[in-house]
This record gives sequence, C-alpha cells and structure tokens, in this order.
Amino acid sequence: MQFLTLEDYEPQLWSCLSCYCGLCVEGCPCYRATLKETYTARGLAQVALAVLEGQLSVRELPDGLLFACTGCRWCEWNCSMNTPVYVVEHGDRRTRVSGATMAELLRALRVEMGLVPKQVRDALNSLVVHGNPYGLPKALKDKWVDELGLRLRDQGTLLYVGSSVPFEDRARMMAEALIGVLRHAGVDFGMLGGDELDSGALARALGEEGLFAELVEHNQKLIEEQGVERLICLSPHDYDAFLSYYDLEGVEVLHYTQLLNELLSSGRLKPRRELSIKAVYHDPCYLGRRHGVYEEPRAVLEAIPGLELVEPKSWARERSFCCGGGGAGFLYEVPGLDLHLRRADQLIETGAQLVVVACPLCRQMLDSAVRSRDYPVEVKDVAEVLLEVL
Repeated sequence: MQFLTLEDYEPQLWSCLSCYCGLCVEGCPCYRATLKETYTARGLAQVALAVLEGQLSVRELPDGLLFACTGCRWCEWNCSMNTPVYVVEHGDRRTRVSGATMAELLRALRVEMGLVPKQVRDALNSLVVHGNPYGLPKALKDKWVDELGLRLRDQGTLLYVGSSVPFEDRARMMAEALIGVLRHAGVDFGMLGGDELDSGALARALGEEGLFAELVEHNQKLIEEQGVERLICLSPHDYDAFLSYYDLEGVEVLHYTQLLNELLSSGRLKPRRELSIKAVYHDPCYLGRRHGVYEEPRAVLEAIPGLELVEPKSWARERSFCCGGGGAGFLYEVPGLDLHLRRADQLIETGAQLVVVACPLCRQMLDSAVRSRDYPVEVKDVAEVLLEVL
C-alpha cells in the first residue's frame, strides 16, 4: 500500500530541487491559473524540504498552498527525472518525483494536527463514518442497489461505482446509464451496496494515509470474499487506486470505457440510431496521463453513427488540462484556482455542442463550469451518450 512519510520521500524532494529543468512548471494547471510556482512540484519540493529541516512549520503554510494541487500528474508525466525507461516501467509512489505525492504528504502532517479547512475535515469524518464524503448513510446505497436488483452474489463481475454514487446526482446518472448499457449487452454483474466504501483514493488525496490503509483493507477483503474475477470501475480515481495500491491477484481491473469498447468490438453492443452532433471528449487525468487509456473512450464515441468527434487544440490526450476536481478540488475552492472554467473554455473553443467525460468528478466540475459560463452545451458521460443510440 506504499505508506509513506515526508522523511521517506526526501530523496525525491532533493531530486526535484536539484533538477531545475522546469518541465513540471510548464503545463501545471495550478501554475497556469495562478502563476504561483509554489503550487508546482518544484515549488512544493522546496517547501517540503524547508519543513523537514525545521525552517518552516507546516502550521504556517496557507491552506491554498496545501490544497491547490489536484493530483493531475502533469508534473509526474512530464518530469525529466521520471522519464528513464526503468522509472517508467518500475517506478512507484516512493520512487517517482510527483507534486501530487508532495502535496499529499504535506497535507498528512496538517491532518494529524487537525488543522484543515472545514470542508476537508467534514469529508474525512464522513469517510470514516459512512464510507463516502457526503455524510449520507450507507443504507441509501443498499436501497438503490436493491431497487435495481443488482446485488452481487456469484456473478464474478463487480461494478464498483465508488463513493459518489448514488449520493451525487450527476454521478448517479452516469452509473445508471452504464447499468443500462451493460444490461443491454447482457453482461452478468452485481454491486456491493452499502458495503462498498470509498476505494481510498479520496482519503489519500486529502492526506489521510491511515484511513486510506483501512479502506484498502476493507475493500480488498470484501472483493476476495465475493470471489470477484472482473472489477469494473466507474471512476478513473478508483481505477487508479485498485491498480496502483491494491493486491488483487487474479482480478482483472477495467475502467468502464474499456469494457464498452470490448462490447462494441465483439458485436454485443450495436448502435441502432444516429446522433448528429459535434462532440469533444475530455481526457480524465487519472485515466489518461496516469494509465494511458486514450483510445478506448474515443473508439466508443467514434462507433456512434453521425457523431463528429473533435479535439481541443493543444490540450488533449497526454496534455489534457485538469478539470480541477481532483485532490480536494471538488470540495474546497482555492481562491483564483478556476481550472474548471479554463477547461470549459478550451473545450468550447472547438465548436462542440456536447462535452463528453468519463469520470464522475469531471462530470461534476465541467457541468458546473458550462452552467457558470452559460454555454449552450451539455456535459454527458460516455455511457449516457452510448445509451441514447442503442
């Protein structure tokens, strides 16, 4: 599970500080929005080393500095210290230079002191009590799953919808659209209901390493006891957590867009209707930069008759600009950090009438952004779009 402390990570901090190449700054969304280099990996490394050496107290650090990083992994992907073949193939959280890891470890020190913004504190308390950040009881998830008649028994395939579902309406709509598509294809699957807790992705992002370990232990035991052979994730953040931090030997972990592409390629799904619309796809950071899943979501959209898929200029695939929802972004607003609005502007510049996402947090952030900007477009998930033409 790679439990780390700031002391453990010191060699990577020095690697970053000794580099001075600036690749981590060039495309960092937080830097582009605020021009504050302390928000980048290079800046965070200097801050973290000063904390380690006693030159700064973590108590003195402003909340904006601690919680600006969304964990988009731009710096990790673009870092010259991470690009050698050995690091690319074998690097992990302990050995990769990453602004996200620096931010998480600094947050962990403040979490231990109980000195975090109210929104973050409330979300962490809710994760402890309810397994989700919304403070809503697990019984609601049990009720939702039972009404759908999708309790996991011996199907072997688990749909893991994550801690946003069914508590956040847009995430629930995504999950229900995906369920509709999977049923249309005749996929035999089930869900865990209230026993399904947050994967730990959010707990770690907020700096709660101990809670992260507890959630991993709970979910891993449950998955093993249920005899799961295939694990389908709605959220790229959960997908990343299961692949990177769990020991799920013999379990195939997929993001749902990978499964949809598989079902279309095999002929189990066949679009019946046309959808004459120009659409732009937003690459989620944790699906794209973190795991290289770029083609499958696009292949699903390109299989829809009549749909014209366009790309945002300069900011697609590996260079996708973060929606701002990662880290504490969907909970806590850092002044001046308007990543969701900037990303919406980039997507709308393509002339698209529809913004398509593949992540519950992206769905939430970009939907809020286009409404704030009063753009005449809709934000939908890949499964929602596909369901319309089946």
